[in-house]
Amino acid sequence: MITYKHSLWSTPTLLIVAVMVAVGAGVPTITAQAAPKAQDDQKIKVRKEEEKRLKKQDKSYATQAQARADQYAQMAKLVARNGGNAKPLLDAAAYFENEAK
Repeated sequence: MITYKHSLWSTPTLLIVAVMVAVGAGVPTITAQAAPKAQDDQKIKVRKEEEKRLKKQDKSYATQAQARADQYAQMAKLVARNGGNAKPLLDAAAYFENEAK
């Protein structure tokens, strides 16, 4: 009778390798997800500060924002007249009116 000892060793070896790969693959992803979140928060903060600075420098920004608010308000009236939901357009108009101030 022939016994195959090598087949008995392959199963535990494959299980050990599979566990090592699963554990090893899980560790970098946890730290890799945390790092971009902090970088994204920093980028958003810098972008907002840059936008504020540019708005103050641009003399026509208030005029353009008011014109855009008027366009959104007119479009909201047209949508409401045709039976649509004008709330998102009115929200956009209010946002640009606040930006114009």
